[in-house]
Amino acid sequence: MEYRAITAENFYLFEMRNSCKFILEIKTEEDLKNLLKANNILETVSESNFSKKFNTINKRLKSLTDNLKKQIVDTDLASARFINLYSILCNERFILEFLEEVVKEKYDNFDYSIKESDFSNYMETKSEQSKVIQNWTAEGKRKMLVKVKNFLTEGGYLEKNKDGYKILKPIVDLAVIDEIKENGNKKILKIMFY
Repeated sequence: MEYRAITAENFYLFEMRNSCKFILEIKTEEDLKNLLKANNILETVSESNFSKKFNTINKRLKSLTDNLKKQIVDTDLASARFINLYSILCNERFILEFLEEVVKEKYDNFDYSIKESDFSNYMETKSEQSKVIQNWTAEGKRKMLVKVKNFLTEGGYLEKNKDGYKILKPIVDLAVIDEIKENGNKKILKIMFY
């Protein structure tokens, strides 16, 4: 998995749930792009907006088993957020490594807070380790840190407070965990359950 600047992507939980629900109803993923567009499942206002959203959603859908697609529709909100974050982490190395190298590391050391300096230190370290990240513009780096904060907050792992962020441990439906253990990416699941 490579590092990518995903500054235009969002969490898209609502769109993921709707897309999965639609796929389960029509029982096919053939010609998915045209079907989602024709039925306005992604609720977009323009062709370019639809294309951007579809490319993101489609990439994430490929990370989910048929059972996870069903579970993201039928499960509780916290578990649906977990599944959606899992689909993001399956595709986005930068966010996955932040969860592993910063959040998990702090949690393991009984430090349950993340400050702005933790985000900037992570970016600095990654810039030193990767030419790809080093070549991101200053604005691109800033936006990527905003995405990390947003995705992990919406995913149930961080909570904004006056000093920065508090680390949380989401409560997830056991059936979701079992599905990923049996048919998904166990390495990512292990990182998500620090």
